[in-house]
Amino acid sequence: MTLRQEKMPGGWAIDLFRDGRSISRLWIADRQMRVGSQPVKIGGIAGVGTDPAFRNEGLASRIMEAALELMKHEGYDASFLYGIPDFYHRFGFTTCMPQHSLEIETRRAECAQKMLKMRTAQKADYTTIARIYNRDSTKRTASCWRDPKRWYGFPMGSGFGVPCKAHVAIDHRDRVVGYVLYDDVDTHCRIAEVGGQSRAIFHTLLHDMARRAVRLRRPSLSLSLPPDHPFALFCRDYGCIDHTAYERNAGPMGRLVNLHTCIEKILPELANRWRLLDRKQVLAVRTDLGHFTLSWQDERLHMERDALRTAARLDQRALTELLLGYKTASSLKANDQLACNRTQLTLLEHLFPPQQAHMSWPDRF
Repeated sequence: MTLRQEKMPGGWAIDLFRDGRSISRLWIADRQMRVGSQPVKIGGIAGVGTDPAFRNEGLASRIMEAALELMKHEGYDASFLYGIPDFYHRFGFTTCMPQHSLEIETRRAECAQKMLKMRTAQKADYTTIARIYNRDSTKRTASCWRDPKRWYGFPMGSGFGVPCKAHVAIDHRDRVVGYVLYDDVDTHCRIAEVGGQSRAIFHTLLHDMARRAVRLRRPSLSLSLPPDHPFALFCRDYGCIDHTAYERNAGPMGRLVNLHTCIEKILPELANRWRLLDRKQVLAVRTDLGHFTLSWQDERLHMERDALRTAARLDQRALTELLLGYKTASSLKANDQLACNRTQLTLLEHLFPPQQAHMSWPDRF
């Protein structure tokens, strides 16, 4: 049996071969994912599968372990996946994001006024759409940065393999100023992504959504958005329902791969969160992946790759949940997943506040 690792455009392919045939495999998708405002390099695990005749031999475990070792060697900061229940936790992954859906009755959405022109998105719009998305997501934890020069459009709607189509809002100077991404199906009116910032754009986009829901004869429309998204807040004026799902050992799961590079990359975000606290304080942290100490030196937050004996202690799973704002330091301490003193707890609470982490469906893997 031979393990093959091949660099591909946008990531890696890992296969186990027997007699020249691939019998178990997965993909690693390259992404730049934000923690607060700072991007970190993540590997998105996708397409994990073993041919039926070779299952129950531990092959999926073998390629998962190979993938984690490769990502560590190649300098990935963390890894994420969308997992089946009770499998990926054994590789250090933990559920670290909720799943959101916002529902609006069609009859209520029909009250929105059209203030701008709308048309179907074209290839020439992709650069502008990527820039709008990056602007809107600049501080959204778990959002992925899209390179406007290399982004080639939406690969899917609100689900793996779901076809999609985008409409754009046009201002009086014929510029693209907003967009909406639909599932291109007749069975439901589902929106995978919304971009734009002004009230005129939001009114126009909701008007377009309502028209589509009417054409499809659907009593309601739904959006894959967190409840604090600007468009979700706008929709409160029309009446809406937020559905939030927290899965157990399944769904959006992540783990750290290279602790120190990850913390170093988010230092600007941590420094901004620390700004109201005493800069004479020091935070030392010990994990199963390594240790680090944060302190202020010459007006800059600095990280050392070591920690004091009196450091706060938690494993990388708990630290991943803190990074994504999925749990708080207080909740981890209450569940005996964090050992720390009162001063350390105060620092951890400020540096890792609760967040509405959200990765748009078209960026998933």
